[in-house]
Amino acid sequence: MIRKINHAIEEYHLLDPGEKVVVAVSGGPDSVVLLKVLEMLSSEYGLTLIVAHLNHGLRENAPAEERFVRRLAQDMGLVFESKSVDAGSLRRRTGKGIEDTSREVRYNFLNDVARKHGARKIALGHHSNDQTETVLMNFLRGSGPTGLKGMLPARDSTYIRPLLGVTRIEIISFLERHGLQFVTDASNADQRYLRNRIRHTLMPLLTARYNPKLDESINSMAEIMRMEDDYMGVATANALSSLGVAPADSKFKILICDFLEYHEAMQRRIMKHLLEGLSPNGKGIGFKHIKAALGLFRSDHPGVRVNLPCKIEARREYDTVVISREKAGEEGISIKGCDDLYYEFTPPGTVKMAELGKKMTFELVDGPIDVKTNDRDVVFMDYGRISPPLVIRAVRPGDRMQPLGMKGMKKIKCVMIDGKIPLVHRRKIPLVLDQEAVLWIAGLRLSERVKITEKTRQILKVEFV
Repeated sequence: MIRKINHAIEEYHLLDPGEKVVVAVSGGPDSVVLLKVLEMLSSEYGLTLIVAHLNHGLRENAPAEERFVRRLAQDMGLVFESKSVDAGSLRRRTGKGIEDTSREVRYNFLNDVARKHGARKIALGHHSNDQTETVLMNFLRGSGPTGLKGMLPARDSTYIRPLLGVTRIEIISFLERHGLQFVTDASNADQRYLRNRIRHTLMPLLTARYNPKLDESINSMAEIMRMEDDYMGVATANALSSLGVAPADSKFKILICDFLEYHEAMQRRIMKHLLEGLSPNGKGIGFKHIKAALGLFRSDHPGVRVNLPCKIEARREYDTVVISREKAGEEGISIKGCDDLYYEFTPPGTVKMAELGKKMTFELVDGPIDVKTNDRDVVFMDYGRISPPLVIRAVRPGDRMQPLGMKGMKKIKCVMIDGKIPLVHRRKIPLVLDQEAVLWIAGLRLSERVKITEKTRQILKVEFV
């Protein structure tokens, strides 16, 4: 295993002699092995290690985990830095999902520690099984090469993953051989989360019945995708330069005849790059948005336009296509853009929908609940019947649900017609879905699957205001 790690360090230039390295240590098996390995290599590379531990304030045993990591650092004679945050409160204030919030505060903390100690590298404990899970998650979400390349051995010349070529079995073996202690995060077994279902259900099934070398195959594919994605990234930058487009601009004007000279794969890459550059944090843009914008280049109508998420508009003006984003402070909400409403998160929390000028709050509450308290804008769901993460989005063709009180499935379109919802208003009504089906047509109908029963243990209150 040490040889593998040494090879990765040399191949991907993860470490330079004499560097200061912040090591992210949660106390779990992966991060404990990461710390031990870097300590073993510290004399060879002349490393100075700083142990960093973040207490997210989400679990009862979090203080014990912090004490464990502190003692581990002390036993090794290493500097220890820690911080406690209330990720749950922060999530409720920002309206983001708990995973996104935790990731954001974790990286902010690690960056602060690196600046404090003048460290240029931050080491993370992701290994090859984590890579397999990440690639499978992205595959299930319909990602392209950028998602299928998975995690990088080194990112932004700062974050390094020395264990990315090491398996979970090798990590456990290393722990046993060196008599290393670690703590266990009980949430890793919670199959309400997609990653855990992939880890405990999908991967064992695929390995047993389809490919006994699944981990090796997926990681090889990720390596291939990584190289090809890197090449396409360079080619895209060159194409943008040739087209006279500066990615930092907020408005692009592209000559159609020049754009169509590129291969369709490059056209998609260029458009993806431009649209993501106009969206906050590069999110909210999907394949259908890219495809809709590309359709303008072959349209026979000179004045056609497409409204996209994040107030982005693409329009054809004779021999050019113009892509721009509405500036902050401009009035009006693009109702057409509501067709592309899409938010993914894990309750509880609040989701602010700028496209609609509304928000949706999710709160776990105690029972018992009188189901008669369900009304148009407030409903109660059996959280035990839900498969997070949840998604809020606009209705799509073919969407179905089992309305409360009915035995069979029914098209959402028909439910709205029965509810006498005018066509112009249907696009303003968000749906709430879990990983299986539609749970609620906001303000209209709840799903039979999540109704409150005497067997309900956890209740989710959802309010649309």
